[in-house]
Amino acid sequence: MKETQGDTIGLTREEHAVYSCICYFNIFHYPMKPSEICDFANVKVGTDQIMPILQHLISLGLAFENQGYYSIKSPHEQDVKRRIRSEQRCLRKQKIIRRFALFISRFPYVESVSISGSCSKGLLDEEGDVDYFIITSAGRLWFCRSFLIAFKKICLLNSKKYFCLNYFVDADNLEIPDRNIFVASEIKTLKPISNKALFEKFLQSNAWADEFLPNKVNNRESFLRSSRPRKFLFRWVEIIFNNRIGSAIDDYCFHLTYAVWKKKFRHLNTDDFDLNFRSKKNVSKHHPGGFQKKVLGEMGNRLQNIKVLS
Repeated sequence: MKETQGDTIGLTREEHAVYSCICYFNIFHYPMKPSEICDFANVKVGTDQIMPILQHLISLGLAFENQGYYSIKSPHEQDVKRRIRSEQRCLRKQKIIRRFALFISRFPYVESVSISGSCSKGLLDEEGDVDYFIITSAGRLWFCRSFLIAFKKICLLNSKKYFCLNYFVDADNLEIPDRNIFVASEIKTLKPISNKALFEKFLQSNAWADEFLPNKVNNRESFLRSSRPRKFLFRWVEIIFNNRIGSAIDDYCFHLTYAVWKKKFRHLNTDDFDLNFRSKKNVSKHHPGGFQKKVLGEMGNRLQNIKVLS
């Protein structure tokens, strides 16, 4: 159904959900398959409803199809080819990505590792990085993060191709405070690699994501290990620093990193700094591109003339 009033277009709740979904992923130049649209729609919708809705949106000029992929703009053939190439590249690199993830899970105070970002959605661009979401031991997040960053800088010559570490939380602070479609999509697409029990606890702590994506089932089949993997030599680091010295090192790493970031990104206001560089004793977020705010802003712009019919 379509109702127009001036420049405003009215859609049913289900149509609006489908349109919003392809709008969101169009920001990433990501044409979607019908099954994916069903997964990421923000209302309960059945697979049998998707195709009729898509055909209706096409008839209204609000959606377009190319080779079985859908977008809000006529998807350029190159966008479809780029997506297919990215999927194929990610599939070819699965072994090395999982190998790096398992390697990270062996570092001191790492409790759980999940693949995040574009790779968690099955994509890896030619110049893309592999992102990780890491849960650390309580009280040792900054010790853990600094240990990993030092390894990357020294042993990997600061390459982040397969070692992009941008989000840490500790085991006593699993709830993500930013409740929106961007964060919900990231949570729902995480590919867990180790410690199933802790990852399940993380999902329970962020069950609010179901309100944004009620059809999307979390990845639970990706575990390489159901528990913490053996840490071998790194285990001794945990034993040696499981004391006041370890706590002092963690404090020092936290204050040093925070001071460096505040100086480097002093052009950001308090809210933007907290959003992109959330730095507390139990969380470390490093998103210098400010992508969350940009995406949500663009999403709002695209939907400002679309309303849900009552």
